[in-house]
Amino acid sequence: MNAWPDEFDLRETPDIGEKIHAFITDEMAKLKTYGEQRPSDSKYIFHEHADRVAQNIKKTCLHIGLGDLVAENMYWATLPHDIGKRKLPATIWDRVEQPTDELKQRRRSHTDLGAEIVKEKLNDLAHPFIDLMTDIMLNHHEQMDGGGYQGLSGAQLSKPVRLVAIVEAYDGWRIWRPHYGDRDISIPGVLTRMREEKGPDIFDMELFESFAEMKMNAYNSGLKE
Repeated sequence: MNAWPDEFDLRETPDIGEKIHAFITDEMAKLKTYGEQRPSDSKYIFHEHADRVAQNIKKTCLHIGLGDLVAENMYWATLPHDIGKRKLPATIWDRVEQPTDELKQRRRSHTDLGAEIVKEKLNDLAHPFIDLMTDIMLNHHEQMDGGGYQGLSGAQLSKPVRLVAIVEAYDGWRIWRPHYGDRDISIPGVLTRMREEKGPDIFDMELFESFAEMKMNAYNSGLKE
């Protein structure tokens, strides 16, 4: 799937739509419960991160004129992108030191683990929404130069994945962690870092600039989240 998801509407197949929405709602509740096993001072709360990413995806889709249907499909397909994290020990996430390569690889397995949950729970359904959701789940850490988790290059990444990769990275870099030191994690600071330090090797810059415009419009209107 490369195009934006405008050819299906889960409301038109309520039997399937209800099962999919129930699955996502249940998985987000499980991700929240999983997060409660982590230290109380953890700032990178997975279910909150997932909701912010999905909300920003929806806003970006509307900002660039993709319409309500695409925005709604993208919101729901993005929301569960990190559910695979709950299949890993909660103790691996909150380390003060820089993670080792071995730990990085273990953390990165959450993309495959999430896709396995989808296959296990929704294996009786066939619908393009599930393909979209799985594509996002597997590939939201991919990079345009092929340097991401799965090693896929830009030509192999769908437009939905390219957008989620941008918004997911943005939200992650907006949350301070000990190894960040004095890094600027303000909205303008993170957007500048993404543009100047990461750029087209990592991101689809046309989509990035659309997202950045949406965020800066909100920022300049007084919204700081």
